[in-house]
Amino acid sequence: MGDEILEDAAPSAAERQAVYEKGFRIWKSLYLHATQESSFPRTCFDIQPFLTKQPQFPNDLDLKASYNHLFVQGTSIWKGSEDCNIPFQERHLQIPVSIKSPISLSLSANIDESYLEWFTLEESHIAMLMYQNSVTVDIGGVDDDAARWWTAILAIGGWEAYIVAGENRYRSPWSTNLPAEPIFSIANHSRKGLYFGTPIPATTALGLVCDYFALHGIVDQGYAALSAVLLLPMVHDNRKTVQIPRPIQSHKPNHKLNRKAKSSKLTSHLGLACIQEVNNLDKLLTMSCNTKGMHSLLSSIFYESGIACNVVSPWLQSITAVINSVADKRILTHMLMRRVPHLAFLWLGGAVLNIQEHTLYEGKFGLIPTELHAAVWSGTTQSFMQEPIHPATNGYIQRADECRLLYFIQEEHHNRWPICQWTSFGVTALQDTEIDVRLHADCTGHCLQYAGWKWTCQNGRVAYQMSDNTPPPNLPPEEPVVTNVTIDYQGLNHGDEGVSENATRSIFGWLRVEGFPPNEKKIHDWIYIDESDYEHP
Repeated sequence: MGDEILEDAAPSAAERQAVYEKGFRIWKSLYLHATQESSFPRTCFDIQPFLTKQPQFPNDLDLKASYNHLFVQGTSIWKGSEDCNIPFQERHLQIPVSIKSPISLSLSANIDESYLEWFTLEESHIAMLMYQNSVTVDIGGVDDDAARWWTAILAIGGWEAYIVAGENRYRSPWSTNLPAEPIFSIANHSRKGLYFGTPIPATTALGLVCDYFALHGIVDQGYAALSAVLLLPMVHDNRKTVQIPRPIQSHKPNHKLNRKAKSSKLTSHLGLACIQEVNNLDKLLTMSCNTKGMHSLLSSIFYESGIACNVVSPWLQSITAVINSVADKRILTHMLMRRVPHLAFLWLGGAVLNIQEHTLYEGKFGLIPTELHAAVWSGTTQSFMQEPIHPATNGYIQRADECRLLYFIQEEHHNRWPICQWTSFGVTALQDTEIDVRLHADCTGHCLQYAGWKWTCQNGRVAYQMSDNTPPPNLPPEEPVVTNVTIDYQGLNHGDEGVSENATRSIFGWLRVEGFPPNEKKIHDWIYIDESDYEHP
């Protein structure tokens, strides 16, 4: 079998084409399904599937300051194996809980009426009446305290929320600067003084917002607004200003009725009860602060189990080929929602904030982050490392299982989660593996299992939030792939293997930290970078 082991790392033209065709069919199927639907999938209004294991901030977190930012710390706990005497693992994570400056919001210069087709609206976006440079917000018959709260958050400059730590004040991750125009005013209420007292509890504030959505029959927009807000801390890392759609009022009654009729089936039973369930808001805010995790969740659209590191280039080329042919933003958003259905809610806000452009651009070049905690908490597969470990057969072990096993047993040079999420290809002779791999190569049942989380709190206290045995929620079935589609091969570039080479170099650099065995010379030669290539003559 020696000759079979010496496979080339460079895939054949036929292999590259097969991967391209697979990706093209999957994404073209998403497109065809989206064109047949008049509204977004119901999954985009379901937050429960990705909150099952999500921890939440306790009240007495130990806040740490660094470079004008506050962060909190926690530790994930992972099960070992009693039978093999493999201890529990721990992984540490820092989560930022402040930003240096507020997020500047601007209203889009052009009114994009295509948004009107996305939701069931009584009015325009968020049911506001716009007159030149002012916006009147109808909050209904609320008491004075509620009216004062609305006035405060809609004031010029927005609500200035701070976290006090020592002598310093730190801005909330969701702090925003509203544009100078339009000026917001409250309908049917005399002008209230600004709110200088103790802020109302978050649950009360959420109730006021939910009442507003229910008042105007725009619950679907409520989900979109919440999703967009949760993404603001992540977007703030990459942009100085966040542009949001300009609120407008439609003066076309028949057009409004058509929109309502078209989407009534989707929203007739839609409510906000799940958002107001105990702890759900806290979980959402905790998830929002983990900006690297949020970035990785949106980037999960690119991952496909079984795609090897050396064929990532044609895989991503196929996605780009289909995406570039989609001109309708609603269709594209629908495709992204259906690609990872249990994360569809995040793409509601992603579309409002136009995040898909940045995500798709980065993905084209293989810049696809993973974050293990966000992946496990949300029930999302982002890496081949999350998949089960299979025993060796006939003296050989799959290299993917070799990677998983090395990490699971925390071998000396493999206690770091690999950056590359794409599976390594081929097999390794057991005689060429680490001693610990040989010891566990025939074991069954080894896999990465999340056990829980512990927060670092004040005065040395540790708050545990352990994972229970609650079965994961039923996820929507995978989209059926349409096989009889015409493949457009213009996007397939056999000569561009840069992403594949980088991915292969990354995972084999992690796997072979102490060097390549002799029978992997062809793999080494394909990914080896000669320093002389960078020398100037």
